[in-house]
Amino acid sequence: MTSALNDIEPADIHLLTGMLDTMTDHVFLLRIEAGRYRLVYCNQAMERFMNQSDTLLCGLFLDDIVSDSVLYGKIAGNYQRAIAAGHVICYEESTEGFDSAPVTIFETSVSPLRGRDGSSVYICGISRDITARRDAETALQKTNEKLAQQLAENHRLHEKLHEEAMRDPLTNLFNRRYFLESLSRELNRAQREQHSVTLMMLDIDYFKSLNDEYGHAVGDQVLIEFSQRLLEGMRKADVVCRWGGEEFLIMMPGLSQEDAYKRMIQWREANSPMVFRVADQSVSIRFSSGLATAPENGASSDELINATDRALYLAKAAGRDQVQLFG
Repeated sequence: MTSALNDIEPADIHLLTGMLDTMTDHVFLLRIEAGRYRLVYCNQAMERFMNQSDTLLCGLFLDDIVSDSVLYGKIAGNYQRAIAAGHVICYEESTEGFDSAPVTIFETSVSPLRGRDGSSVYICGISRDITARRDAETALQKTNEKLAQQLAENHRLHEKLHEEAMRDPLTNLFNRRYFLESLSRELNRAQREQHSVTLMMLDIDYFKSLNDEYGHAVGDQVLIEFSQRLLEGMRKADVVCRWGGEEFLIMMPGLSQEDAYKRMIQWREANSPMVFRVADQSVSIRFSSGLATAPENGASSDELINATDRALYLAKAAGRDQVQLFG
């Protein structure tokens, strides 16, 4: 605890109080009397804030000034902490519970002092109004939270646009651009790891006639349903693409031409003819397909796609509704 207060010439007291009255911080001094805290001094900033004159405020006990028992308990508790510590302590407090005015937040430092008699104990304190700072920090936090939400939304929209850029808008299959990028990467990986990459190109037979007979709305629905069944029949590792119109292209990494052919035959047996119920109408389709495999039928993307297209041409030329291998 700080040592006894030094003697001050009475003629100089007005200089000390005058100096303290120039401060915007609240300065106060309380004396402990029988477990109560009597206010013996406060500067003009504190007087103005408390809306009291010096004659009414000074001399009162803290529990007379602060009638709210909860708030008084908090204030007195901090004074007890300072006395127990024997040195300055700092904390934040507010006027919540003091009056109906808007809450003010203070940053307060209090220190225990002993009087000249060595037995009197005082609490000397300085409180700085930090409400504006807290309001600014709260506003900044809200702004940062709002900015974080906006960034998250922008990220979500970016991801959505990125996803849409990879997808066919009608069938939601991957589009040609994404397929070509994926094929290029997969062929490079296959060359390093020495494994096969097989492509399969499918074409719905006589799709133009279907559109002419039932209308484009029905034709679009058939494309959507066909795409879904095609996806369900492929592996997760396979990349299924709407190549254009009624043509579809599937990349099957790590699958030899023989294994891909067996899988396609099994899928055809279960799905050809493929029957749909569209707009209260029963629509039946068949499809042709061609297979080609890297590196045997082509090492580059263009070579492999051309070989697969050639195999599809052979299937159509042979009467459609079948699968043909390149070569």
